[in-house]
Amino acid sequence: MEATALSAGFRPLLKPHGYKLPRSSSQKNSSSFVRCESSSGFNKPKPEGSIAITHRGSSFKTNVFEQARSVAGDSSSYDDTTAKTRSHVAEDKIGVLLLNLGGPETLNDVQPFLYNLFADPDIIRLPRPFQFLQGTIAKFISVVRAPKSKEGYAAIGGGSPLRKITDEQADAIKMALQAKNIAANVYVGMRYWFPFTEEAVQQIKKDKITRLVVLPLYPQYSISTTGSSIRVLQDLFRKDPYLAGVPVAIIQSWYQRRGYVTSMADLIKKELQNFSDPKEAMIFFSAHGVPVSYVENSGDPYQKQMEECIFLIMEELKARGVPNEHILAYQSRVGPVQWLKPYTDEVLVDLGKKGVKSLLAVPVSFVSEHIETLEEIDMEYRELALESGIENWGRVPALGLTPSFITDLADAVIESLPSAEAIWNPSAVVSEDSESSDAFNYIVKMFFGSILAFVLLLSPKMIDAFRNHLI
Repeated sequence: MEATALSAGFRPLLKPHGYKLPRSSSQKNSSSFVRCESSSGFNKPKPEGSIAITHRGSSFKTNVFEQARSVAGDSSSYDDTTAKTRSHVAEDKIGVLLLNLGGPETLNDVQPFLYNLFADPDIIRLPRPFQFLQGTIAKFISVVRAPKSKEGYAAIGGGSPLRKITDEQADAIKMALQAKNIAANVYVGMRYWFPFTEEAVQQIKKDKITRLVVLPLYPQYSISTTGSSIRVLQDLFRKDPYLAGVPVAIIQSWYQRRGYVTSMADLIKKELQNFSDPKEAMIFFSAHGVPVSYVENSGDPYQKQMEECIFLIMEELKARGVPNEHILAYQSRVGPVQWLKPYTDEVLVDLGKKGVKSLLAVPVSFVSEHIETLEEIDMEYRELALESGIENWGRVPALGLTPSFITDLADAVIESLPSAEAIWNPSAVVSEDSESSDAFNYIVKMFFGSILAFVLLLSPKMIDAFRNHLI
């Protein structure tokens, strides 16, 4: 019975009816594979038929020092883009889709949310022969981790505020676009919780949107965030004749935009004033980590983009007379594999040993408050810092509804509109035979997954090993 229950969770819990766990990008045909186009050294040719990924805003230089000087952007090119946009506005019904992680809104949501997270093949990347076990492993990990995660969410009020904040950001972006004479419907699609991306896409279709800009709320691109969400979108669009013909532009990353950089610098400079000696406070950038294998084996540009992002923010601060020392570390690692270093917790202890007394934490990869800022940074890391000898602790709030930030996101949308293009040829949508084949494969996977789940449940050593690594 328990083994069957584990394998029955192969499909993500509480997803819209009919949703299937997307295959990992390595399983897809190359013609439907989304590649990250980045001028930071990860350029790859875009296969025919893939999503048009655009990177608008200030031009990105190979030399990051040149980029820092050009981050202010070119107003004349913006005017040209705006002029082109006007023609699209007159012809199209415009939609903007904001993508985000999602989060459990109650403690009862925690375990199914974790299941959806770990069932994502871009989060837990299994070798091809074992990919049919994705759901079984996700179920096991989510059950093991749920008690500790519930404690974290209970500490911040019993649930994540991410949906509320993202909805507010959507409303603010819509108003900012209206102020620029751009009428657009703004939608929110979450990857692992309500409202799911699938729900947002169905509403986009219902509203008969004819031109769409996809804006992931992640400043830096990573396979596990923007990449995962794009993969789901691609799967949805390729199966629907109407959606397949809708011109789409995806803003894959925007950490180098003038509005983002200056908004971050504004918040940092403001929070430094809360220290008795602002110049003595070290600026501590804490970013969400990713496994090293993503960067070294899969070409994930996240680490490089993060380092360039920190450089640009610090250059902006220095230009304002803020020469403080700074350091970058990575938080939120999970499991036994190696993640990007240095680790936030280890750096805090080391800084205390070195005599650092004042520290300003900056959650650089998060634009909304959620558990990793409110609980992990504000509670766990703050306590660790004080125990390690750091006496003065401060934290920069997430950007949230900062006006300059919202305005810049609206500008990014406007700049991207002219470059939108259809993802698929509508005549090339997935056939019913393909769907039948998927159903057969699902049954086979569920059968073998049940067998493995039964073995795992009868193996205390295996359970203890997982528990030691995951808790």
